[in-house]
Formats: sequence, C-alpha cells, structure tokens
Amino acid sequence: MKTKHPFAELGIFLFTNFLFIFKYLSRYSASSPLLSGLVYIVFVLGLFFLFTRLRNRFSEQTFKVLSWIMIAGAFFAIGLALWKIDPLSVRVDRWSATSYFLDALFDGRYPYGVHTHVPPTTHSYPSPFPFWQYVNIPFWLMGDVGYGLFFFLLLPFLTIKWFTNSYKSTFLFFLLLFLSPAYWWEVAVRSDGLSNATLIFCLILYLEKKHITFSTHFWTLVLLCGCVAATRLSAVIPLALYLLLPYTRQSSVGRLILFPIGVLLVAGCFFLPYIFWDTETWIFFSRNPFMEQMRQGNSLVTLTILLLGIGLALRSKTFMQRIRTISWIVFLFILLTQIVRFAGDGIPGFLFNDDCDISYFTLAFPYCLFSLSASMRNGEDE
Repeated sequence: MKTKHPFAELGIFLFTNFLFIFKYLSRYSASSPLLSGLVYIVFVLGLFFLFTRLRNRFSEQTFKVLSWIMIAGAFFAIGLALWKIDPLSVRVDRWSATSYFLDALFDGRYPYGVHTHVPPTTHSYPSPFPFWQYVNIPFWLMGDVGYGLFFFLLLPFLTIKWFTNSYKSTFLFFLLLFLSPAYWWEVAVRSDGLSNATLIFCLILYLEKKHITFSTHFWTLVLLCGCVAATRLSAVIPLALYLLLPYTRQSSVGRLILFPIGVLLVAGCFFLPYIFWDTETWIFFSRNPFMEQMRQGNSLVTLTILLLGIGLALRSKTFMQRIRTISWIVFLFILLTQIVRFAGDGIPGFLFNDDCDISYFTLAFPYCLFSLSASMRNGEDE
C-alpha cells in the first residue's frame, strides 16, 4: 500500500511553531520573526521529506540507537533547563499552579485559594483539577514538580514503541517534537499542559492496543474516563472523540445512560473534599478551578466544535482516522477560541498580552506527530 502523508497534521505542527517563533521573537529579539518563522517551516519540511525518502535505507537497529541517543540528549537538555531557569523568573504560572497547590494541600490550607507566583490578579490561581494535581505528587515529593517533564517524555517514548513496534516511527515522532520551539517553551517554563495531553494520548494507545471496549471493560472505562475528567476539561475532548463511535454502538440503552452518569460521579468524588473544605464560608463556590479553566471559553465556539467533533468522530471508522480527528478538533477549538480573543485585543494584545496563551495549541501535538510518524509505516490503516 502506498504511504499517505497526513499534510493537515504537518500543517498544524508547523503553524503552531510558527506562532511561537513569531510571538516570542517579536518580544525579545530584534531579528525578523516572520523571516525566522518561514526559515523554520522550510527547514522542517525539507527534513521531513528527506526522512520519507531515506527511511528505508537504515535498519531498525540504527533507528533504535538514534532514538535512545536522542532521548538521552533531551534528558540532558531538560535537566539543564531545570537547573538554569528559575521558575519564579518566568511570567507563566503552570509550575506554581501545581507546586503551590500541593504546598498548601499538605500544609492544611485550601489549595485552590493560593496565588501562583505571577503578580496577583483575579486569574492567578491554580486551575488543574484535583486528579492531575495528585499525579504530580511524586515529583513534588522529589523536590520539584518540573521533574515530571522527564517522566512525561519517557512515557510516550516507551508507549509509542510498544504500540507501533517500530523505532522508525518512534524516532520521527520525537525528532519533530525536539525540533519544536513550542516544546522547549513548555520545558523552559515547566509547563504541565503538554504533559497532561501526553498522558491522555498514552491512555488512548493503551486502550486501543489492549482492546479495552465497552462490551468487555465497561466499568474500567467508567473509572478511567472519570479520572481523566478530573484532570482538565481539555483532557476530556480527545478521549470523548476516541470513544464516541463505540459508545453509540452499545446495544444496551441502560449502559448508554449509565456511562456518563458514572463518569461524572467518579470525577465528582475528586472534588468533594474541596467542596466541603469549609462548610461555613463554602469557599469552593467562590474560588474553584472551573473559574480558571472556563474563563477563556466562548459558548458559540464550544457549540460549533461540539457539533463538528460529533460529526467527524462518528465518521471516523479506523483508529488512525480517530487520531486525526482528535488532532483537527483540538486544534480548531484552540484556534477559534484564540481568534475570538484576537478580534478583541488586536495584534498588540496577541503579541504582548499573556492572557493570549498560544501554548494550548501544543495539546494537539501528540496526535499530529503520531499521525505523521505512523505514516512512515507501510500498510498504514487508513
């Protein structure tokens, strides 16, 4: 079968990195951000198509060695970034939104009421849902939640190799990731957004590989989806798109109703300690993570993406079609949301307003890069 290249996913990847180059070079460098972005696009395109031509000239063993060397180099670079960059010196509070939350939690203070390290505003509070905060406890106990960057790099590396049984595909995935300015921005500011997305992506690969379905593992899926819903709202989108078609094919009406109820109950259990943290002032209702996660949303955009996502998910018959649907929908959701904000703020707001957070585009990276790397395998399932 002739290999097909998912150009839409490549376009999403390049567009996102172009935005990062344009936005941050415009802030901090005198060089032309537009020219630098175009040079980057040409370079990555050239490298990608060179790889597609030469990939069969090298053995699987060669790609295995190159992959591990690349991962080792990335570990060194991440360690250097954690050592050299003071997280309190950056204007992004993803790191302190988790670190300060856990500080407060283990100190007995209401954790959603603590300010992050950025100058106090109505938005500088922790936004991740409880389960994601708990996932980061081991790294916090080690001394820095930023250590999670190592884990959430190794996890997809091992998962992709296990799923594809191909170092060739794995190598391309991480080659493109390490060529991404957006990824290294995540590292520099100790962001956990892409890490959260990566965890959900690995879960989807695991469900697919192990054939975990509604008919064979109904309650397992209820539990897993409830835990995912208790990380971030954005984490729900990929898993919902992946499971929508098999969910609608269940023969039992009772299970169709029971599944979303069960997911909400599981997710809700993680919020109960914070809802009842203070039953005199009911502080949860005046300061909670929903306030942070929903403030940038737009109801019209959400409705549009919801309808489009349902339509595309129901038409996605194969696994790779669902992966591509996820990458498109996540990207379009972020894009349309940013366009709405851009229309009000204008170019200066886009370039210099920290509320215009283009890092959300990286949430589509795992699915885009997996589509690109999977296209390197002969006989890809379309």
